Amino acid sequence: MNPNRARSQTRTDDTIRRYLKRADSILSRIADELHLPEDAYPAPDDVVAYLERHASEWKWATFRQYQASLVCRYEIEFERSQDPLFEKTADRIRALPYANCKKESEPGRTSSRKRKGVPKRDYDVLVANLSNPKQDGEYARRAALWLMAALTTGLRPCEWRGASLSEDGTTLLASNAKATNGRGTGVTRSVPVHPDDVQVVRAHLESLSELLSKGLTFAQIHNRCGEALRRSCQSLWGKDPSRRYALYSARHQFAANAKATKTPEEVAELLGHHSVRTARRHYAPRRSAWMQFREASKSTATPDASEATPRPSK
Repeated sequence: MNPNRARSQTRTDDTIRRYLKRADSILSRIADELHLPEDAYPAPDDVVAYLERHASEWKWATFRQYQASLVCRYEIEFERSQDPLFEKTADRIRALPYANCKKESEPGRTSSRKRKGVPKRDYDVLVANLSNPKQDGEYARRAALWLMAALTTGLRPCEWRGASLSEDGTTLLASNAKATNGRGTGVTRSVPVHPDDVQVVRAHLESLSELLSKGLTFAQIHNRCGEALRRSCQSLWGKDPSRRYALYSARHQFAANAKATKTPEEVAELLGHHSVRTARRHYAPRRSAWMQFREASKSTATPDASEATPRPSK
């Protein structure tokens, strides 16, 4: 075997960079599945087993890209170390069959069709539409409050159950939905609330409290607000799949905005995750941050860049 073939054949430098980036993402995903420590990577046998186990979930084109990326990664590792284990792993991955892959005629995975985050223009239109509904507006208005409060705090929808503001209004106290198996920062967490956002957070908490006092369960409130949001999206954009926003979309946008102005460790803390890797992989990317946050990241002197949490503009 030519030890330099990872950089020969038809791979350009740009292709290699893209392959290595994708390979790192796949290895991180496998590490998450195996509950490995933050800085650990899976063993070669585990990587091969992962590809074999999940091949039926991917179309051939996707499987081929994963395969090529990991082969490139292990070939380069072999170049550097001359460890035959890396060469053997590259050969094993290259030899994996495509027969078990999903047929091209089958639809892609649902998660691949979902849009993480909410562009600023869509958010503004959506909140305006929910706040001024043409009919059956009770839950539409409450859904608007939920979106606004979630965008400024990053709470998961389920974490609003039992959440409360501190007496001075500077901190939102909530349970951590990912507290098991060491995934979260603790059973509960404290989220800083900017003075400009206290009013909307308090209004959302009061809205939930009012409905709970009427005998509704939290699940019923969540479902009805979610349905109001779904109907609003449909009335605005029809069946456009890229604009099927959910209450959780506000958390994704919060994460994207935070990634533009915070370190990975700070973002993980704000989201309630122990793992930086999880915060990086499972939420909207930095490129989805709203312009005001991307601009703030260019200058540490910009006030928004030093806020405790990212905030939507008023």
